[in-house]
Amino acid sequence: MIEYSKQIGEKWALSQEMADFLCSAYEKGDSPYYLAEYNREVSAYLDISALWEVYGYLDAMVKLEAKRKLVANAYKKIGKLTPALEKRLGLVTDTHVLDDILIPLRPNPRSKGQLAARKGIDELADLIAAQTEEVTPIEELAASYVGKDPSLKTTADVIQAVKDLLAERFAYDDIARTMAREFLHDDGFFEIIPKNRKDEKYGRYAGKQIPADEFTSEDLLRFFAAEDEKLIKLKLNVQLFRINELFRQHFIINPDSTSLDCIFEIIDDMWTRLLHPSIEQDVKEGIRAKAEEWAAKEVITALAKDFAKEQAAPSVFVVDMSAKKDFAIVAVSGGGEFLGATAEKKPGDGRSYLTERLRQFFNRHRPAKILAAEGGAEIPPAFLKQAGDYLGCEFTVTMVKPNAKSDIRGSDYMKHRDFAMLDARATSLYCLAITYLQPITLLTRLGASYYTVHPLQDALSESKFLAAAGRVLEHARLLEGISVKDIADSPLSRFRCLPKELIAAIKTFDAAEPVEAKNDLLKVKGMTETAFSNIAGFVLIPNAEDPFDRSTLHPDQFPFLEQVVNDLTVSHETIVANPEILHSYSIDDQLQRTYTQSKIVSQIQAAQRYLGIVSQKSKKKMKLVDVKEGAVVSGKVTNITQFGVFVNINAVCDGLIHISQLADEYVETPDQVVSVGDRVDVRILKVDTKKRRISLSMKNMGNVAGMKGPKVKASKGQLDTLAEHFNKNR
Repeated sequence: MIEYSKQIGEKWALSQEMADFLCSAYEKGDSPYYLAEYNREVSAYLDISALWEVYGYLDAMVKLEAKRKLVANAYKKIGKLTPALEKRLGLVTDTHVLDDILIPLRPNPRSKGQLAARKGIDELADLIAAQTEEVTPIEELAASYVGKDPSLKTTADVIQAVKDLLAERFAYDDIARTMAREFLHDDGFFEIIPKNRKDEKYGRYAGKQIPADEFTSEDLLRFFAAEDEKLIKLKLNVQLFRINELFRQHFIINPDSTSLDCIFEIIDDMWTRLLHPSIEQDVKEGIRAKAEEWAAKEVITALAKDFAKEQAAPSVFVVDMSAKKDFAIVAVSGGGEFLGATAEKKPGDGRSYLTERLRQFFNRHRPAKILAAEGGAEIPPAFLKQAGDYLGCEFTVTMVKPNAKSDIRGSDYMKHRDFAMLDARATSLYCLAITYLQPITLLTRLGASYYTVHPLQDALSESKFLAAAGRVLEHARLLEGISVKDIADSPLSRFRCLPKELIAAIKTFDAAEPVEAKNDLLKVKGMTETAFSNIAGFVLIPNAEDPFDRSTLHPDQFPFLEQVVNDLTVSHETIVANPEILHSYSIDDQLQRTYTQSKIVSQIQAAQRYLGIVSQKSKKKMKLVDVKEGAVVSGKVTNITQFGVFVNINAVCDGLIHISQLADEYVETPDQVVSVGDRVDVRILKVDTKKRRISLSMKNMGNVAGMKGPKVKASKGQLDTLAEHFNKNR
C-alpha cells in the first residue's frame, strides 16, 4: 500500500511521513477506530471521518489491484504487455481508466467500426489517420476500394466505412477518454428533463443548461435520487465546440493533410455517437460519489452530537387509559430501548393511582415526560398530579400521532424474541414512543424508513445512510468499552486483524481462565501484536483488580499513568474517581499533553461505573509479605481512636495511621480529618510481619498539580474556645 502514500498525502494534505504510516497501518490491519483513539500522532491530526476516507480510498485500491492483473494478463496473452504499459498500469488509481485500457481488446463485433473493418479498408483508414497525404484528395484515395465489398458501391460508401472505423478507434483511445472525463467533470453542465413538465419542483429547470459547479452537493444528491425514482432524466454534457477543440488538439497531427475535414467529421461523430454516451454515466457516478462522501461526513458529524444527547436523555412513559378496568404504562429510554411495562387496575373514586408496585416502577425508571396516543383516552389530571408529586416534578401529557410513514409494529425489529412477551397494547405503546423519540440508537436495527433524523437522510440511499449511522453507533459503543465476554457480538468482531478463530480462542481462554487484566489477552493462543494493540484499549474487565483495567485506557498508557499516580501520590482509584485532575497535571511533551486532555481523561471515566465492584482478588486478603512499602493504595476507614485511624487496605490486618501522619498540619483529634467509612488514599510506611502491623501515612498526599491534601477541620475544643471568645466580647 505504500505506493499510494503520495496520493494520500496530496489528497488529505498530510506529511509524507504520516501518509506512509497510514498505508503501513492499513496493510498491517490496524482499524481506523484504534488509530483515532490510541495513536497519539494520528489522533492529533486526523479525526475518525478522515481516517475512514483514507481507508475507503485504500479499499478501492485493493479492489483495483485485481482488475490491474486482469488487464495486464489480457495484454500479456496477445504479446502486447510492454514495460511502459506495465508501469502505467501500476500508477492507475481509477477503475474507469483500466476499462479504457482494456476496451480495445474487447470490441463489440456488431459495432459499425468492427463491421467496417471486415470490408478491407484498414489500409485506407491507416493512411487517413496518419494524415501524411497532402496532395491526393480523399475521394481519389477511396476510389480504388469501391467494390472490395458488396456494400462498398461508391466512394461515399468507402469514406463512410473509414469514418465508422476511425470513430471507433478514436473512441477507444484511452488518453482521449481520460481527457473527456476530466473535461466533462470540470466543465460539464446538467440538463434536467422532468417526466412531468408541470411538476413545480423540477419543471422550472426544463430547457436550461446549468453548469454542474452551480449546484451544491445536496442539490446534486437530490437530483440523483429523483432520477432513481424516474421523476427526471439527468443529462450531463459539454459545449460541443469546446470538447471538439480539445479532441482536435489531440488527434490532428498535420493540418495540411487532405483528410483534415474527414478527421473533423470523425471527431464530431466519435464524441456524439460513441464517447459521450459511454462516459457520461461514469462521470455522473463520480460526481455522485463525491457528493455522497460529503453527505456521509455531514451525517456522521451531526448524528454523533445528537447521539450523545440522546444517551443522556431521561426515559419517557407511554400511558394508555382506554381500557375500562385497567391502564397500561410502557417505559422507554431516551435512546428508544424498551425498559419495562406494567398494567394496573384503575382505582375507585378518591383512591390513588400509585400502588406500591407502580411507585417502584416510577422510581426505577423516573420518566421526564408522559406520552399518549393522539385521539386516545384522556389521562386523568389526578394521575399526573400524583405522579408529579411522587417524583417531585410537574407532568403534562405530550400527544403523539402514530407513525404516518409506516407501521413500526410490522418491522423486523419488532419480531425479535425480546418483544415476544409483549401483548398488542404494550407493543403499540412502545412503537408510539419510538415514533416520538426517533432514536438514532435503533436506526441500524429498525431501518431508515420509519422516521427522519437528518435532513440528508432521503438524499442518500438507505444503505449508505445506515452505513454512516452504523459508524456513529459502532464508535460510541467502542468508546463505552467492550467486555471480554461480549467481543464476538461487538464492533471488535469486524476488525480485520481479529479473525473468527482468534475471537473463538479468546472466548475459550476466558472460559478456562477468566481474563483479569488487559495484558492477560497476550496469553491467548494465536494472539498477534496487531490484534492486541487494536482491541486492548476498547476491551475492559469490569471486575479487574486494577481500576485502569476497568477503563478504556490502552495498556500502552499504563506506564504514563503509573508515573502520574506516583507524582501525585494518589491511588489508581482516586484517578478514576476524579480524572479531571489530569488537566492540571504538568506534562512537558506537548503531544502527550494534548492526548491526555483529549482522550485519556474520557477513557478513564469509562471505569467510573465499576467503582463499587469488588474483584475476585480483592475479596482475598493480601498476605503481609505481599504488601509493598512505599506504595500508595486506597482504603476504607474502619475505626478511629485517640492515637490514630485504622484503615482496611485489603490486607490480613488493618493498617494504622498514627495521628501525627494524618495530615501535613497539626491534628488535635483524628476526627478532624476522617470519619468511619471514608475512603482515603494512604502510603504504606512500614510492614512488620512479626508483629502483624502495617504503618500508614496521609502526609504529603495529593499536594501536586492542584490536588488538595487532607483537610483538617476545627476540633471540638477549638470550637468551644472560639465560642467562649465571642461570648466574652459581646
